[in-house]
Amino acid sequence: MAAFTRLHYDVGKIPLGDLVRKVLAVDDLEGLAASDRVATRETDQSTDYHKRFYEAFDAVEPAYRELARTLLGADAEHHYIQRVPTFRVHLRNSLAVAVGDWHRDSDFGHDPNEVNYWVPLTRAYGNNTVWIDKEPVRAEYGDVIVFDGANTWHGNVVNDTDISRVSMDFRTIPRDKYRPNDKKSVSFGMPFLLGEYWDVL
Repeated sequence: MAAFTRLHYDVGKIPLGDLVRKVLAVDDLEGLAASDRVATRETDQSTDYHKRFYEAFDAVEPAYRELARTLLGADAEHHYIQRVPTFRVHLRNSLAVAVGDWHRDSDFGHDPNEVNYWVPLTRAYGNNTVWIDKEPVRAEYGDVIVFDGANTWHGNVVNDTDISRVSMDFRTIPRDKYRPNDKKSVSFGMPFLLGEYWDVL
């Protein structure tokens, strides 16, 4: 069984990369400067890039919701989605990583019925990409990688390529599988509750 499914969307109609570039005030996402800062579970969401993204998320949110609607199609009304996607920056020629530890999301309180959608906004390959089941995923801007992140090992390695990888990811859960969960997400410190971590489209 394949570790993931690859979907595709039209970046002309849903220009997430352009929107994120404007929010970060940079000309080229792949050219983001290298860093020697090593991420941990506690710090992988605390760079200046992350601060800019989350503070200006209102500018990205309509495109994010359109992407989720496009991917879920007729099933959209039967799922909850992560209210704010998780933003990732994996800097080039760097000791830094985009996620602090190899993990399964269920190890950190996520429901085992969740589905992960990984959305690269740059080219992703080799050591700058997400690894699923210890294998690197090659993807392009416009691809979406769908996988069972709650129950499958995933993470990344030190990015020794000359390209910074920028991506975001989000999760969905079938409404009939949703159970209120007061545990808090590592990235946002939000309880896994409707109206907090989860939302309707």
